[in-house]
Amino acid sequence: MNQSFGRIYLGGGSVIGKRIRLGGPESSEPWLTVVGVVPDLHVGGGVGGIGSDTENPEQLYLALAQNPARFLNIAIKTAGDPLAITPQVREAVADLDPNLPIYRVNTMDEVIERFTWAFGLFGGLFSIFGLLALFMAAVGLYGVMAFSVRKRTQEIGIRIALGADTLHVFRVVLGKGFMQLGVGILGGIGLGIALSRPLRFVLFDVDTSDISVYAAIVATLAVSGGLACVIPARRATKVDIVEALRPE
Repeated sequence: MNQSFGRIYLGGGSVIGKRIRLGGPESSEPWLTVVGVVPDLHVGGGVGGIGSDTENPEQLYLALAQNPARFLNIAIKTAGDPLAITPQVREAVADLDPNLPIYRVNTMDEVIERFTWAFGLFGGLFSIFGLLALFMAAVGLYGVMAFSVRKRTQEIGIRIALGADTLHVFRVVLGKGFMQLGVGILGGIGLGIALSRPLRFVLFDVDTSDISVYAAIVATLAVSGGLACVIPARRATKVDIVEALRPE
């Protein structure tokens, strides 16, 4: 059994040697003795391994003699090419029973890819959508900053005429851009935290509360947003005072 099964049904602790019986109180199934405990494994379902949000369900493993099956999988660890030993495996099985067929011979990488293809698909789509959203956000922020600089041309000209240096103007414009960027990042992080839990079933082996993930997101947005603010800010430092103060 796995650790969750022993903890839930046998009270945890040392469960080796304990006996259990499947079914209800009136069950006539034979008693089974616990001979080992294994770590919990992720068990998925549905298409591409998606369909179950339970990562550590209780599991009981029975020997083939106790639970005969008409179909089973055998995993073989090899030192070289896994498919190279297929003939030897067929010969070994034929020695046991010539009527036993062997099919669906795959490497473990192929098996994992077949059962988890949806994770890669969703991951690729989310990456593409994320890059598009980042690009559109950067372009939008640049447009807002460029429009803001144009509307504040007279103000910037007056500041320069009264003695403000280019560094001061650069800081003022850039500061406003980063203030808008900060508000957007805070709102986005809050929304991301709220939506991360419903999306756990497509985020296999990803901690939705991992601080490093959010730190990377903030850093990426800060760098891209900062670059979108720098160009309008630099343009503001080159405002022609005469043109800026000319009445419209």
